[in-house]
Parts: sequence; C-alpha cells; structure tokens
Amino acid sequence: MAFLTLTNIRKAFGTAVAVDQFNLQVERGEFLSFLGPSGCGKTTTMRMIAGFETPTAGTIHLDGKDITNISPTKRNVGMVFQSYALFPHLSARDNIGFGLKIAGQSKDAIAKRVNEMLALIKMQPQADRFPHQLSGGQQQRVALARALAVKPQVLLLDEPLSALDAKIRESLRNEIHDIQRALNITTVYVTHDQEEALSVSDRVVVMSAGHIEQIGTPLEIYSHPQTPFVADFVGSMNFIPGTVIDNKGNVRCASHTFNVGTNASAFPSNTAVRLALRPEELRVYNREPQQPDSLPVTLNSAEFMGTTYRLHLAAGELGTLLAEVPANYARTLHTAVGAPLQVQLPSEMLRVFTA
Repeated sequence: MAFLTLTNIRKAFGTAVAVDQFNLQVERGEFLSFLGPSGCGKTTTMRMIAGFETPTAGTIHLDGKDITNISPTKRNVGMVFQSYALFPHLSARDNIGFGLKIAGQSKDAIAKRVNEMLALIKMQPQADRFPHQLSGGQQQRVALARALAVKPQVLLLDEPLSALDAKIRESLRNEIHDIQRALNITTVYVTHDQEEALSVSDRVVVMSAGHIEQIGTPLEIYSHPQTPFVADFVGSMNFIPGTVIDNKGNVRCASHTFNVGTNASAFPSNTAVRLALRPEELRVYNREPQQPDSLPVTLNSAEFMGTTYRLHLAAGELGTLLAEVPANYARTLHTAVGAPLQVQLPSEMLRVFTA
C-alpha cells in the first residue's frame, strides 16, 4: 500500500475548478515533485495534503489513515513556505523549536532536537540571530529545520527556492535533497522550475489546468513525454506539422517525408500530427560533404550557452528549427549568420503527437 494516497481529488472555488480527477500514490521515502505553470493547481493540491484546503470531493490517506477532514494541527505534516514564514521576533533557535514548544515537549527535549536540526542545516554559529540578520538562504534553512524538527511523516515544500538567486538556489536544492535522503522522509515539492524538478525528484507529476498530464521518473518525463503539453513544457522541443500517409510509419511534412516507424502506428492515414524532436537530437553538419537523408538549412543565429551552442536554423517549408551542439563541436561548424548547414532528423528520435 502506498504511504500517501490521493483518490479522485477535486477542488472547486465556486464555479472555478482548481483541481479535478487527481489520483496519486506516493511511496514512503519518495521525493516527488509537482511541476507545472502558475495556476495549474499544484499549490492547491499541496495545501489539501497539508489540511489548509478541504477537497470538494475525494479522499486523502496517509499511512493508511483517512486525513481528508482532519485539521492541519492534527496531521503529522511539515510544510516549508515560499515566503519562509519565520517569526521575526524569534531567533533561529526559537523558530526551529516553536512547533516542539506548541506540542508541549520539555525544555531539554526541545533543546536537544533544536541542536540536532542546527547541526543538520550547518547553522550552529547563527543560532541566536533573528531572521532579519540572516540571508535568504539561511532563512530558508531555518524554515526547513523548523518543519523537520517535529519529525513529520511528510515534508511539503511550496516553491521554497523561488526567492533566491540562481547560485544559492542550486546549492540549497542539493542540500534539501541530501537531507531528504539522509532522513528518508516522504517529500512533496512544488515548483515551476524544470531543472529543480528533474534534478532532485524520484518522480515528477506534470500538471496543467488542474489535472495530471503525466507521472514518471525525470528521464521518462524528458525522454518520453506522453502529451504535447509535457513535450512543450519540459525542456525545449521542435514541433513539425505533418500528415500520416500510410500504415508504414511515413509522415509527410510539407514536401518532405519522414519514416517514424512504430511511433506513428497508432495514427490512421490522413491524420494530422506533429513530429517532435529535442534540439540536442538534431545532427548538424556543414553543407559539404552532403550527409544522407539530410535537409539544407541556413543559420539564423547562434547563442553561446557555455558548454553548448544553441543554433536557430531556417529550414524552408519546415520553419525554424532549434538545435543544440557541444561547444567543442560547434567550432567545426560555420557559425556566421547566414551560413549554409545541413541537419539530419533521426527517425528513431522523432515523437508523434496529434495536431
């Protein structure tokens, strides 16, 4: 049996439906992320797990117990908010111990647990500082320690890093991941940042307009998107409109024909489709010598991304294609604007979606 289960969850605010037909099972110790654009229902779903919102329909079970209508204070759940929500008049030490104090634990038990948490987040020297004396990253560490101090069954993180700069955000997300692994605590993480979700999660739930688009490992979500939304939202994707012309996997795109094999087997002839290909899956060459099954393209622009170059390629009837090539390889290409190049679109990499 799953540790945390959401069954047929629906949440409506008046006539506006925020979450609908949401079904999810989370295993004990799993790190799961809700990923999606603003307004897709991910924070509302988390707030229902925490007890701050009550589902309009459906049930939530934690470790076999129905917690759907239990108040937040009676759920063994810890939550870290985007805004940190630290008490400004309390030191870091007292913020961490606040939940333990409310629970009626002894001063010795509180002091011991707080010291454990301070060691865990490596903030013993800052223990007696107030929130305004701490950096944003330090404040978020304190908020995390406060949530963990009460030994919750589930840790909920609502876009906890969005207010931090990129370097601190990367460092802190790795720390959160390490702490989660060390404690083996079931964690649900809300984010709109693809890199965060893909880098720390065991599984990712991609959401759109209040429903689940796809659930899978980061590799499954990126490499095998099941819907056009997931393909477009997670990472970059080239989309090429076309029509299935037979049952042998041939798809006509303008005057070009691509064979995508079994990828098109589910679509009858004359079905309007879109072929999808990641930028790094395109193979880019100089125009000469000509490569087999290649398309002539012209370089519109090239962006240096550090380890890669991002190439914007004019492909005639197929429109503009985006390609990414390693920086070392890019040095072998003509990268002046207007340079003639050629690309191969590997058939085994082409995904097929309905138009």
